[in-house]
Amino acid sequence: MLRRTPVLSVLTAFALAALAAPLLAVPAQAANPDPTSPVRRTESTPAAARALAVAQDLGGPGSRDATLALRDLRMHRDELGTADRAAAAELLQRPSTNRSQCYDTVCVHWNSTGPDKSTQAYVAKVAQVAQSVLTTYAGAGYRAPEPDGTSGGNNLLDIYLKDLGSQGLYGYCDSDDRPTGTGPFDAPAYCAFDNNYTEFPSHTPLENLQVTAAHELFHAVQFAYDYYEDAWFMEATATWAEDELYDDVDDNLQYLSESPLKQPGRSMDHFEQNGVRQYGDWVFFRYLTEHDPTAAGGLPTLVRSIWERADGAAGGPDDYSIQAVARVLGTRGGSLTSSWAQFAAANRRPGATYDEGKANHYPTAPLARRVSLTGSHRDSSWLTQRVDHLAANTVRFDRAAGMKARKLTLRLDLPPTGRGSGAVVTVLHGSGAPTTTAVRLSSDGNATTRVEFGSNVTAVEVTLANAGVHYKHCYRGSAWSCQGQPQDDDLPLRVRATALR
Repeated sequence: MLRRTPVLSVLTAFALAALAAPLLAVPAQAANPDPTSPVRRTESTPAAARALAVAQDLGGPGSRDATLALRDLRMHRDELGTADRAAAAELLQRPSTNRSQCYDTVCVHWNSTGPDKSTQAYVAKVAQVAQSVLTTYAGAGYRAPEPDGTSGGNNLLDIYLKDLGSQGLYGYCDSDDRPTGTGPFDAPAYCAFDNNYTEFPSHTPLENLQVTAAHELFHAVQFAYDYYEDAWFMEATATWAEDELYDDVDDNLQYLSESPLKQPGRSMDHFEQNGVRQYGDWVFFRYLTEHDPTAAGGLPTLVRSIWERADGAAGGPDDYSIQAVARVLGTRGGSLTSSWAQFAAANRRPGATYDEGKANHYPTAPLARRVSLTGSHRDSSWLTQRVDHLAANTVRFDRAAGMKARKLTLRLDLPPTGRGSGAVVTVLHGSGAPTTTAVRLSSDGNATTRVEFGSNVTAVEVTLANAGVHYKHCYRGSAWSCQGQPQDDDLPLRVRATALR
């Protein structure tokens, strides 16, 4: 869970950093999670050494979400050399506490003395909030976090309270028993929260507890589907979930400055080593669920359906992140290509196209290019935008005042639609709402369309979208979807506008 930089997490006295870029690669062979594993190495592999370094630098510059840092370290533990294995074992142990109280669905563990001290009243509040969150997820049809046997004393979900706030940290979830590389890929969970949340003045302690619980317990739910799912997707949907449960807290608004709203030309499905873009991606799922609000238990069912497609437990489809998104959209009468193009166009006017866009001051996606058409310059000639996968550019054609024109002819020359090409045209008027139309492309990505361009029109915008989601070398540890290499980057999308009398 993030804060102004990502809401981090900590284990015992260590501050945890984020999953660094290409660290997570599901191993081809089973790996024993027991620290007494017979696997022994003198030196750590490069990936394992890097995973350990990330966890040891927790709380330092560029720190990230500890949930994923811990996941990566656990995954690579058997690749560590002898000395590094000892260091990892210390990082990966559960927090130490001297008091416990079990409730209906959770056990809270805390300390009655020292810097980690919690009060009985606060313990009860943590239990109340956590159980409310878990009840909401269960009512919405999500799988419950998996029990961890007797690791915390019984099968209930364990929540440990520590002084994380003094390190600028909020909370995390972890698993003692991560799955082997051969599957199934579901795993149990336990979590840790700050012991009072008084260090974060942007919100009240209760609000900080609420959004942390919503975010981190959604990670615990995710573990029950696929512990190894793509990191960008895990963080984007967990951030979406906290806003769904505690809509008035709005802690997630901080990430919109690094999101598809502000950075439409950057691919969405990338887990950044030194940024928060994966958290800003929550707005894509907000867009999808606002346009498909079918709900169960108070939550839109769309995201749950996507996680059910990503389910890596025994018998699950085990789609990877964006593959699951595309397939679920297809079953609901749409497509990733059309949704992505409409999403990109909507981001040019977020105040009008999102339920809370105006009230919460959603940032406006910037233009990639702006061309003025006049009486003497009626043809823009061909303009080429190079667009990466899961990104978009918008070109605007302004109509000069006094120009004699009635129509605007738009010619599009895009890659084949099988590469994810899409386009949306928006006509802006001097008064009244804009008119937005999806362009019907031929299979080879071409189209010619004509829109109004009379004196009542101020400009026409063409959003050129690339929803290409082809990857190769999956599960090799990259920071993209399927941990593979995207094959649809830097595609040329061309548009030409001609004003007609």
